[in-house]
Amino acid sequence: MKKTLCAATLFPSLLIASGMVFASSDGVMQLSDVSETIEQTRLERKDFQAKPLPQGWQPGQHGQQPGGGQPGNNHGGNNGGQPGNNGGSQPPQPPQPVDTTQARNAGIRAGSEAGVREGRRNGYSDGINSGEWDGRRNGSNEGERAGRAAGKRDGWGVNQSAGILNGSTQGQNTGINNGTQAGQRRCYDAGYTDGYNVAFASAKELGLQDAASYSSGYAKGQSDASVTEAANGQKAGYQAGFSQREAELQSALSTARRAGFEKSGLLTRGMDLPIEMARGGYATPEEKRAYDEGYKEGYRNSYRRAYDDAKRQGYNERYNTAYRWAYDEQYAISYRNGYAEGKEQGYQEAYSSAYNSAYSAYYNEYSNREYADQRAQGQGNGRAAGQNEGFAAGCAEQTKRGYNEGYQNMTAQVYPGAFEAGKQSGIAAADKFYQENAVLKVAGVTFYDENNNGQFEASENIMMRAEVKNFGFQASDTVAIVVKSERGEIVLVSDLRADGVGGRANAVLNLNIGKLYDVVAPDADALYVTFSEKGKLVGDARQMYSRTNPNKVGVVSSNGAHVRKGTSGIFSSTITKLDRGVKVLIIGEKNGYFKVRKSAMSGGDWSEGYINQSHVNLQ
Repeated sequence: MKKTLCAATLFPSLLIASGMVFASSDGVMQLSDVSETIEQTRLERKDFQAKPLPQGWQPGQHGQQPGGGQPGNNHGGNNGGQPGNNGGSQPPQPPQPVDTTQARNAGIRAGSEAGVREGRRNGYSDGINSGEWDGRRNGSNEGERAGRAAGKRDGWGVNQSAGILNGSTQGQNTGINNGTQAGQRRCYDAGYTDGYNVAFASAKELGLQDAASYSSGYAKGQSDASVTEAANGQKAGYQAGFSQREAELQSALSTARRAGFEKSGLLTRGMDLPIEMARGGYATPEEKRAYDEGYKEGYRNSYRRAYDDAKRQGYNERYNTAYRWAYDEQYAISYRNGYAEGKEQGYQEAYSSAYNSAYSAYYNEYSNREYADQRAQGQGNGRAAGQNEGFAAGCAEQTKRGYNEGYQNMTAQVYPGAFEAGKQSGIAAADKFYQENAVLKVAGVTFYDENNNGQFEASENIMMRAEVKNFGFQASDTVAIVVKSERGEIVLVSDLRADGVGGRANAVLNLNIGKLYDVVAPDADALYVTFSEKGKLVGDARQMYSRTNPNKVGVVSSNGAHVRKGTSGIFSSTITKLDRGVKVLIIGEKNGYFKVRKSAMSGGDWSEGYINQSHVNLQ
């Protein structure tokens, strides 16, 4: 009987969205859920500034350029007394800006995974090299510093009296000059602050009452909202409509629903578009480019973090040894140089101490004096600046208040209609996508032992059971299956495949995926399976299981271990030689030898023989 295999979901992100829908009480998205989504989206995006929509847009015109139907869009004349109706053909309009945020985020996630893998590998190697280089360099540098410091300490107590005399004189002169400048600046700043604060407060009150600023902001807010919130509503509605229709299509596989699609006049053809992009409304070159750019960005950022961590590990392993050697070598050389420098340093320290003492005394005296002319000048300048800046600040607040109120007012007018139009477009897109594609989902993937006693035993076949559902109206292609073992002690069947699943149909699969080694180690293992159609991953699953082995297994402990015909040592001819790590089945014991049989999974043309027990460890 021919066996088939199950496939996983054609598009993982579709299942995530669908899973959320099935979790609801009645299997579809509730109206209250949609309303909450609308409100949240509107609030998150209400401050987003977008370019004005081109002319010619009407609510509900999916895929057309926005513009027509907006109040005041009456360029070129007004036919029939309808606002915005030019009575003639419109010139070509620029395309509507496309929101590529979600496509970019999806690319970032995929790029991050690749960046982590390659960053770790390259970082560790570079860290070893850098640690060797930096250890030698830093050890030499710090050995030089330490040796020089010791020399300076021993030569420090020379030539200090001259430093004290010269420092005291220079400190007095500099303290008087700097103290005078600081005092004048202090008085000016205090006067400026006093004058500025009083003038700013009174001028701001005037600005807060400026009606022109409020009106200007209100008009700008309405203008921005008419463009931004119409686009936001269209996008949010599209996504809500697509998800709603998708849940309905997956909730039942019926021929009546298919007939309904055929009557709708939808065409049957291939659509080379991933389900993730179809559901989110990503159907433009801009969004595809954003996904690629996001992938590069995610790769770059994750690569750098993983690279730095791995490089730090390798660096630390090599750094200390190189550092110690270079430090000791350089220390003795630097001590001699440091001694000569210590003499000069002793002079400079004595000079600095005397300088600082004199400077501090004279600076404090002159900086604390009152400089009335500087204070008066500061007050005048502060009042002038405060009046200008205070009025401007008040007007800015009025403009912002007007903008927010105008934006909210216009949002309430345009968002609901735009959302509804987008929702209808999303429903139509979901209908079209499911009509023209196979949409696969894999469920109930299970690995089990062949005799179904619950134990995965040595030499036993391992089976896999799964169910495949095709929610689309088109038959799927053949599904390729790849199974991998994390420990590897299993012979896996290659080139596993499952026949395509018909439109709106289910298929149940039972397959033999491999056989455990007769020398398999009793331990836990995991099997991982992936399903793909047309080269694209459509599902995967992972399952842990425990292995048992009633056979007595030995592991060769040294290279070149002899397998002989008998137990007479060197007087018995050698059948073959085994290397360390090779596993054999132990079928008897005699005279300090194990009688062994070759594993069914091993190479070579021998079958049975004897091997010295000292060359074998029991598994």
